[in-house]
Amino acid sequence: MADQPWYTVARRRRWLLAALVISQTLAGLWLLQQGLPAGAPGWAAMLLLVVFATLFLWIGLGFWTAAFGFFFLRRGGDRWSPDHQCPEEAGGELPRTAVIMPICHEPVQRTLNNLAATYRELQQRGDLEAFDFFVLSDSEDPEIWLEEQAACADLCARVGGHRRIFYRRRRIRLNYKSGNIADFLRRWGQRYRYLVVLDADSLLEADAIVRLVQLMEHRPRAGIIQTAPRLARAETRFARLQQFANRCYGRLYSAGLAAVQLGDATYWGHNAILRTSAFMRHCGLRRLRGPGLFSGPVLSHDYIESALMGRAGLEVWLEPSIGGSFEESPPTFEDDLIRDRRWCRGNLQHLWLLATLDRLRPVHRLALVTGILCYLASPLWLGFLGLSGYLGVHSESPPPVLPGLVGGSASFSGASHLLMALTATLLLGPRILALVDQALARRTTLFGGAARLLASAIGETLVALTLAPVRMVTHSVHVTRALLNLPTGWHGQNRTGSQHNRTQWRQFLWPMATAGAILVLVHWQAPELTPWALPVIVPVLATPLLAHWLARPVPARGWWFVPEDFRRPPVLARADAGAGLAPLWPGLSRFEQRVLAPPSAEPAARNRQDLHGSKQQRLARLVERCAFGGSQALSAPEITLLCEHPEALRALHYRVWQAEPGTPWGRVLERLAQTPERHTEPAGIGIEEMEQQWVEVAS
Repeated sequence: MADQPWYTVARRRRWLLAALVISQTLAGLWLLQQGLPAGAPGWAAMLLLVVFATLFLWIGLGFWTAAFGFFFLRRGGDRWSPDHQCPEEAGGELPRTAVIMPICHEPVQRTLNNLAATYRELQQRGDLEAFDFFVLSDSEDPEIWLEEQAACADLCARVGGHRRIFYRRRRIRLNYKSGNIADFLRRWGQRYRYLVVLDADSLLEADAIVRLVQLMEHRPRAGIIQTAPRLARAETRFARLQQFANRCYGRLYSAGLAAVQLGDATYWGHNAILRTSAFMRHCGLRRLRGPGLFSGPVLSHDYIESALMGRAGLEVWLEPSIGGSFEESPPTFEDDLIRDRRWCRGNLQHLWLLATLDRLRPVHRLALVTGILCYLASPLWLGFLGLSGYLGVHSESPPPVLPGLVGGSASFSGASHLLMALTATLLLGPRILALVDQALARRTTLFGGAARLLASAIGETLVALTLAPVRMVTHSVHVTRALLNLPTGWHGQNRTGSQHNRTQWRQFLWPMATAGAILVLVHWQAPELTPWALPVIVPVLATPLLAHWLARPVPARGWWFVPEDFRRPPVLARADAGAGLAPLWPGLSRFEQRVLAPPSAEPAARNRQDLHGSKQQRLARLVERCAFGGSQALSAPEITLLCEHPEALRALHYRVWQAEPGTPWGRVLERLAQTPERHTEPAGIGIEEMEQQWVEVAS
C-alpha cells in the first residue's frame, strides 16, 4: 500500500500524532518524577513511573485523536476520505450483494423488524434487485429458533420477500459469529461480489447501503469499508446516556480515527461492507493453539480480519461521513458489563495473535494493542492507585496523587497540581472540544439548545465519573477471570431493558467484595488514606443501586436530547412500527404449535436420506416418549432433532391428535379447545417453502 497517494499523507499524520502523544507523556513523567516523595522505595517509584507512562500514553492517544477529529471537522472534512473522492452517482446497475444478519438467541420480532425496515427502504428506492437477505441463526433453544422460522416466513409474506429473504440455522455451531459467517461464505459466498454485515441490533438506511456499494466499486483495492454507527432507540437512562455521548462526542473520535488511519482502518464486525472474494481468500481464522485463554476459537474476530485484509495489501476504510447507520446500546449497566466480559476475553486473546501473526501492518498492530489496553488499563489504574498509597505510607512525604495529605513542600505541591491539571485536560478535553465543535457547527439546536446541551454534557460526565471506579474494578475482575481461563457465558444479549426491574446482584458480588476488601485493608494499614480511597470505593459498593436507577425507563424526549429526537429517520420509524408475529394458537409453545400443525410440503431430500438405521430407531423412540410424556419428556436437543425431520414430526402429529383426555397432550388439546380465536399463518410463503428455496439456492 506504500505506493498509494494516501499512504504518504497517513504516514505524516501518524508521525505527528506520535510526537504529540510522546511529548505529552514525557512532560507528565517529568512532573511525576519531580513530585516523587522523599525516601520513596526505588522499586516502587520505578514501577509507578512505568505504569504511569503506559496509562498516560493511553489517555493521551484518545485526547489527540479527538483533537485531530476536531481539526478536520473544522476544515469541512478530510479530502482523502473515499466519500470525498468518489462523487455521488445516480442510477446505474448495482452488483450482487448479500445482506447477512447472524443471530443467536436474540429478540426475534425486534431483530426482524430491523431487517424489514432496511428491506422496505431498498424496495422503495428501487434498488432491491441487487440484494439478497440472509438470517443466519445459531440459536439452540427450539422455542427461539422455531419462532425465528415462523417470523421469517411471516416477514417474507409481509414484504413480498419471495426468493429474496432466507433463513438458515446451523446444525453444528462452530466458532461463534465468525464461524457462522464463514459457513455461509463457503456455501454461497461466490454468488455475491459484496457482503453487508449487520448485527441483530443494526439498522442501515438504503442510501447508506447503496453508497457503500458505490464506494467499493470506485475503490477496487478496498477490502472493507466501515461506517460509524450511531446509537439509537434508547429506552433506559443508561442507554440514553450512552446515546447522548455517542452523538455528541463520537463524531470527533470517528473523524480523528479516520483521518489518522485512512486506508489502514479497523473493522468493527457490523454495519460495514466487505469485498467477498478478498474476505474469503485472506480472512479465514484458525483456532488458537496456545495455552489456556489462548486456545480455541478467536472470539473478537473483527480487528483480526481487518489486520489480515491489510496484510494482504488491501485497504480498510472508516467512513464516518456516511449517515443512516445505526445500532443500539445495551439497555442497562449490567448488560454493558456482561458484554465487556466477553469482549475482554476476546481482546486479551490478541496478545497471542500479536506474537504469532507475522507481517501485520503497524497501524493494525496498534489497533490490537489499544483494544487490549481497553481492559488492561483497569488493573493498571488499580495498580497505580495501590503504588501511590504504598509510597504515601512508606515515604517521608506523600506521593503526587495525594497532595497535601500529610504535608509537603510548595514545589512538590505545585508539580502535583500541574500534573493533575494536565491529566484532567486529557480526560475531559475531548468532551470540551466536542461541545465547541457542536456550537461552531451550529448543531446545538439538535440537542435541545446550547443550555440543554451543556447541562446534558455535565450530567453525562458526572455519571461517567461515578461509574468509572465500578468499571475499573469490574474490568479488573474480568481480566483476572480471563487470564485464569475461567468459563465465560456467550448468550444472546438483552436489548430491551425489560428484564431489569429486578437488579441482578450476583453480577456485582465480586467487584463489591473486592472493593470492600480494599477499603478494609487501606483503613487497617493507613487510616490517613481512607478519605482518598472513598471516592473510588463507595461507587463500587453502591453499584446495585446505581444500576437499578440507570435501568429505569425514561420518556423518549425526557433526558439527554439527540438529533433523532427532533427528526426521526424513516428507517427507525419503520423498525418501530413493524408488526409482530401473531401466534397460530396463543397459549401453546412453539413446539406444541409445530406438532399440532406441522409443515405440509414434502420434506427436503437431505432430511429423507437421514432416516434409516440407528437414527430412524432413535427418532422412533423420541416420538414414542413424547407422545406419552408430552414436550417436557424431551430435552431441547431432542426437540430440535424431531423438528428437523418432518417424517418423525408428522408421526408424532398423528399420535398427538389421538391423545386421550388427561394425558399431557390431551391437556394441550383441551387448552387448544378453550382458545377464543385461532390465528392462521399469513398467506404467502410458508416455512417449508422457504426452506426448500434455500435448498434451491444452494444447488
